[in-house]
Amino acid sequence: MSKKRKILWFSNAQFSDEKIKTTGTWLIAMGNAITETTDIELYNVTGGDVKSITQKNSGNVTQWIIPYEKRTKYHQGSKEVISFIKKINDEINPDLIHLWGTESGIGFAIKEAKLETPLLLEIQGLLFTIPKNYYGGLSNNDLLKCTGLKEILRPQNHPYFIRKGFKKRGKHELRIIRQMENISVQSDWVDSIIQYINPKANIFQTGMMLRSEFYETPIWEYPKNSQVINLFTTCSGAIPYKGLHVIFEAIALLKNKYPNIRLNIGGNIQINKKYGFIRDGYTSWLLRKANQLGITNLITWLGMMNADEMIAEMHKSSMVVIPSFIESYCLFMAESMMVGVPTVASFAGALPQLAEHNQSALYFPTGDHWSCARQIEKIITNQGLAKKLSVEARKTALQRNDQAKVLQTQLEIYNRIINAL
Repeated sequence: MSKKRKILWFSNAQFSDEKIKTTGTWLIAMGNAITETTDIELYNVTGGDVKSITQKNSGNVTQWIIPYEKRTKYHQGSKEVISFIKKINDEINPDLIHLWGTESGIGFAIKEAKLETPLLLEIQGLLFTIPKNYYGGLSNNDLLKCTGLKEILRPQNHPYFIRKGFKKRGKHELRIIRQMENISVQSDWVDSIIQYINPKANIFQTGMMLRSEFYETPIWEYPKNSQVINLFTTCSGAIPYKGLHVIFEAIALLKNKYPNIRLNIGGNIQINKKYGFIRDGYTSWLLRKANQLGITNLITWLGMMNADEMIAEMHKSSMVVIPSFIESYCLFMAESMMVGVPTVASFAGALPQLAEHNQSALYFPTGDHWSCARQIEKIITNQGLAKKLSVEARKTALQRNDQAKVLQTQLEIYNRIINAL
């Protein structure tokens, strides 16, 4: 009998019995598929709100949580974390370490631990590509208006300094990518970039596993007898490059012709009055922008959402709109396509790879609110087009994000690296 393979993950996702509303949902879906259908022993190390390094297993996953503040400086592993990594590597003796993303900086601690275990870096996002797009087309005057009490008291909260932080971390990110022998990418857009940064690396194309709820839901149907045109979008937070202001401008163009249009926004955005003066400047600017455009009453802020809540919102919506200025994949678009809700998206980063223009989605030039409004209006006025986009999107998603195929691809990547030793 062959011994079980052991895979050690370093990720930004924490396995638990609860339905999560935070990032990393595709990792949870992949991890569950691995532990439920293969003989792999899966271990996970992640960050969390704990006082010391804590073991907190979930299901068949052995898991450790590292305090956020002790994890690392971005470009340098702490002695405590490096020592911990060496310890669990010796105890587990994994066949492979899978590092999910460059965002946390823990890759530097892994490299500094100087392990013999083969290492696979999964590119989830590219920090160094963000500064060029961070402002999302905001003018200098707009940026000035993003300055509130919070930014005056703590300037590092202003978009200018946040962008500067991405630039600094991006330089270190390039260094860690160049050190990696095995790199996995989720889109052709990221692949084309990595090919130039580290042409000597073994580069693997992987797939994206969605949460089971998205595969199980019935396909979207055109809202019947609805008195409201619901548009749905979501983002992890109020970040200029996510382009919420682009949809605001588009809604302003459409509101007189379609007074029943509504925009519903999911995500962790500080819009409640309780935030007051401590609300971040960009969010305050967004709220003022909505008021100036006369669309405040047309917007509903939904907060953080789990899979069931997102699916319910998609089913009641006329479309999903994704106005980002940069995306290395876009899980939200993959999910909207799986549900089959018609999707309008910008030509940004990897977004054009996910669908075919005029077939399975409608695209508009990045930052162009005029074209965004036009594509939204096409779906409003053409029920036949909406149904075609829905069917083609669902068909594309079922093929691209097929659970068995995505899992098999992941296992083949693991085998190729392990067997190369």
